[in-house]
Parts: sequence; C-alpha cells; structure tokens
Amino acid sequence: MHTHNVNVKTATRKTPERFSQVKIYNVIAEQQSLLLRLAGLWNLQLSPEEEEEEVSMLVLQLAENVLLYGVTDWSCVKPKISWDIAGFWFQAQKIALSLYEQKGARAVEYARCELAERLAHEKHKRERKHQVA
Repeated sequence: MHTHNVNVKTATRKTPERFSQVKIYNVIAEQQSLLLRLAGLWNLQLSPEEEEEEVSMLVLQLAENVLLYGVTDWSCVKPKISWDIAGFWFQAQKIALSLYEQKGARAVEYARCELAERLAHEKHKRERKHQVA
C-alpha cells in the first residue's frame, strides 16, 4: 500500500485513553503468562536452588506489576488496585504455597513484604509531592 492511498482525515491515532487500555491489556497478558510459568515450573525438574530462585522471581514480578500498573487511585487511605491485574497475584500466592511448599511460602512472604513496603513508600512520596505543590 502506498502512502498516496491513505486518507489522512480518517486515519486513526492512538489517543492517551486507547494507549492506556492497550498497555493494561499487555500487563494482564504478562500477568497471565507469569502465572502459567509459575504453575508449570515444577515440570522442568530444576535443582531445588534453581526452583526456589525461579519461584521467587516469578512471584515477585507478579507483585511488582500490581505496584507498577495495578494501582488505580492513590488518594485513598489504602491505594485502590485493579482486580484485573491483582487477581493474578492472588492466584500466584495460592499456587506457590500449594505446589512449592516452603520455597513457595518464602517467596510469597518476601513478595508480600516488598509489595507492602513499596506501596507505602510510593503513597508517602505522592502525598509529600502533593503537599509541596
């Protein structure tokens, strides 16, 4: 297709809202992919150390996506979080605990603490920025 065949007036652009929706769908797809990797990890027959490292990395990434892309409103006492993104994090916790026992429990506990600390830090940072402005 040549450029002279394109009607410039009808060409669609990605609006910020449309771009945001595409980004959310990409994050949801990533969350789903990470969850599936976590569920299938035991099939790889990794060494106990490698398995623990991989479980921890996957659980932490799922939690980090909640922080980075899941918060929809910081103005509340506790930030509001999108279920579409956080739901995978909750499922991952159940999977990690049931399939990987103590390794999963350590990974979940570490990720929970990291997520809680980072949410609190980010909320505090935003409140201070808002007070200064």
